[in-house]
Amino acid sequence: MKPGQPLPKPVQPMPSPPADNAKKFCVPKPEATDAQLQNNLDYACGQGIDCRPIQAGGVCVEPATVRSRAAFAMNSYFKSKLGVDSACDFGGTGQLTTVDPSYGNCRYV
Repeated sequence: MKPGQPLPKPVQPMPSPPADNAKKFCVPKPEATDAQLQNNLDYACGQGIDCRPIQAGGVCVEPATVRSRAAFAMNSYFKSKLGVDSACDFGGTGQLTTVDPSYGNCRYV
């Protein structure tokens, strides 16, 4: 480093997820419509999360309902945002739960 050069900026560590993040899951509210859930599904998958498990041949493709696929996508999006509660809002159609919605080989992480 040459004299007179500014010091490099310190690297900021990634924020830690909330301590209880592993115990929270994002799922659709019971009153959410299929149209709202399809919008949530499209949005979440459009944000770069891995939606392969809910596509043909994926481990979470069954049951083949919009609600089931949206639940997986919404939770994946929520977890990608470090489990920040507001990342589960989805226009008022998402809710947090501590009940793990995983089933069979389909694991919600």
